[in-house]
Amino acid sequence: MKKTAVVVDCPIDTTINILKGKCKASIILKIREGVTRFGLLKKEIAIGDKLLAIQLKELEEDCIILKEKQNNNPLQTTYSLTTDGIDLCEVVLQMRKWGNGYKIFNRTV
Repeated sequence: MKKTAVVVDCPIDTTINILKGKCKASIILKIREGVTRFGLLKKEIAIGDKLLAIQLKELEEDCIILKEKQNNNPLQTTYSLTTDGIDLCEVVLQMRKWGNGYKIFNRTV
């Protein structure tokens, strides 16, 4: 597990620290929807290779996603949600719902 997820005492801060980063919430939701390959995630989220690789690695270190390599030729890597990742999806979906409502009523975002 990534050390930032361990050292925080407040559970809300722990959640925020796991989601902090470029597009992590979008990555989690795309994997939930079945987009499980690096190239497809990159295309769906419109993110660069290096940044996507960093975000995926951090999510894997935080035990939110699982990286699996298939012995196909060429080698294929797929990503799936762990049990914690599935639970975190519910939080992310609620955050999206709240954010959409906030944008409607505050039009500043």
